[in-house]
Amino acid sequence: MNWLSRIIGKQHAAGGNYVPPQQALFIRLDGESLPRAIYEEYGLPGFESQLEIALGDLGEIDGHAIGATDTIIYLYGPDAEAMYHAVERILKTHPLAQDASVTIRKGPPGTARHEIYTLN
Repeated sequence: MNWLSRIIGKQHAAGGNYVPPQQALFIRLDGESLPRAIYEEYGLPGFESQLEIALGDLGEIDGHAIGATDTIIYLYGPDAEAMYHAVERILKTHPLAQDASVTIRKGPPGTARHEIYTLN
């Protein structure tokens, strides 16, 4: 299943069985307000590797988007709350996650979302 299909709607598995849309976790990292030393010492690939290890079989990282003031990391899986709890410790302790926010989407695009600000 490709990333665009997961985002925009229904998927059919082999045999035509319906596969429910993936839930999502969006992690927004501050890209400009942290001390310069943090951006120099800690890289996004290492941070994403830690997230992948913590996620295990609960979901997957499907890329990121780097903007002028922030970076959004996209995680998809069957249970957004479980994914959040799996990566919560990293979000609360990793230097790159200072002032980060997490948006949980429990269904397809258009589903109500709720945001959690990470405290560290």
